[in-house]
Amino acid sequence: MDNKSLLKGTLVYTLSNVVTKMGSLVFLPIITRLLTVEEYGIVGMLEPIATLFAVFLGLGIYNAQMKKYVDLKDNPKEFGSFLFSSFFVIIVFNLLVFLFLITPFSKKLFSYIIDLNKIDYNSLIILTIVIGFVNALNTLAITLFRMKKMYRKVAFGSLIKLFSNYFLAIYFIKYMKLGALGNQIANFSAVVLLLVYFFKDYFGKFNFKFKKEYVNYSLKNGLPLIFIELTDQIVNFSDRIVLGKFIPIAIIGAYSLAFTGGRALSVITGSFINSWTPEFYEAMKTDRNNPKITKSLETFLGIISFACVIAQLFAPEAIKLIFPKSYAAAIDFIPYVLAGIVIQALVCLDYFFHFHEDSMYIFYFSVFAMAFNLIGNLILIPNFKSYGVFIALWTTILAFLLRAVAEMVVIKRKYHISFNYRKMFFYLIILLNPAIFYLSNHEVSWMKFALKIVYLGIIAKILINKEIAEKIKNIFKKFLKRWNK
Repeated sequence: MDNKSLLKGTLVYTLSNVVTKMGSLVFLPIITRLLTVEEYGIVGMLEPIATLFAVFLGLGIYNAQMKKYVDLKDNPKEFGSFLFSSFFVIIVFNLLVFLFLITPFSKKLFSYIIDLNKIDYNSLIILTIVIGFVNALNTLAITLFRMKKMYRKVAFGSLIKLFSNYFLAIYFIKYMKLGALGNQIANFSAVVLLLVYFFKDYFGKFNFKFKKEYVNYSLKNGLPLIFIELTDQIVNFSDRIVLGKFIPIAIIGAYSLAFTGGRALSVITGSFINSWTPEFYEAMKTDRNNPKITKSLETFLGIISFACVIAQLFAPEAIKLIFPKSYAAAIDFIPYVLAGIVIQALVCLDYFFHFHEDSMYIFYFSVFAMAFNLIGNLILIPNFKSYGVFIALWTTILAFLLRAVAEMVVIKRKYHISFNYRKMFFYLIILLNPAIFYLSNHEVSWMKFALKIVYLGIIAKILINKEIAEKIKNIFKKFLKRWNK
């Protein structure tokens, strides 16, 4: 393994990810001022449709592409034949899907899932599905570029998509007065522009020679991945689709804002997971019963829990300062969203099963979390509509929490690795307790602000021990060292 190349790639991707996520947050106040809360609610409901269809329409072939590249990278002509054969399958499949989408039966089917009185089927739903299709093609290109270590290509592409999307959105919404449709047209234009940017380096490598064995290989390695990915995405996004049937779309707009804003914390959790993963594999390789393995996980949770508390405490001030008053309801939802992101970070437990090559357990846990989340939403939200968003938040939190607990139990029994459940439970209480909900409500005052500072000091004293402080210090040192290089 080329460590220099690995470090370079890690740094490029990390910086690109940070710029992209933070860039989205910079543009978010602008978009929320151009769109009404109802229109932003429509955008929030369309996002999961694009995400789910991107997974479905791509047939998971990017996974097969990674594997086949390793085998055929020294034979570009033959790999070009593989690319063309697998791409041909995707095109045929998508044409069949789109033919189905224009039928009255498809519209009727969608009416059971989405309130078509709120979201137009022909202009918004179909356009969003097309966005999902183009995103699937871009994923294929990005996967290949990563395998070829074309780091700058991937990073620059993400910046092209980010800025073109938001600049075009401002134009279509503000000057063309197209509202939510303008946002989707901008999104479509951005992903097409990205595809054009990738075109030569991906599609230009095709060898137009169809081979059936490559089709079979692609489907065999790709199709099983679809279901696993869909389960995770359904847990993350199904709540907005279900909510759209039963509650005012303005509430969904505020909920979508809380969800989007909460992604800032996911940058931190993602960075820590990327940092923790190599340490985990190294420790497992040396001594699978090393207590440092679970200790590092506890340290990781302590750090991100502290970051979450900071975000929870001062989110009301940030929302009131940055966003229009019509989005104020997001204040009620943001503490739960942030806590959910921390709990979701426990999917890093999957690495225990990856290491032991027991990945089927991940499949079982993913299906369980999806079923719990989806069934809970479908049963409870229609019967308790006024509490719909909070039900959606709690079903998501509990789905990820129960999955994490189940994984810990299996890891302990199967691999004889124990966790400090008391400490884990304590972190959970830190994230979800009456004090944090009181301090994070709508009431903003100097007295409340002073209480937040005191509370944060108490939490810091409890969480930030010498070990965690040293860990944070070392992470920043490593980052600065890499940055200077």
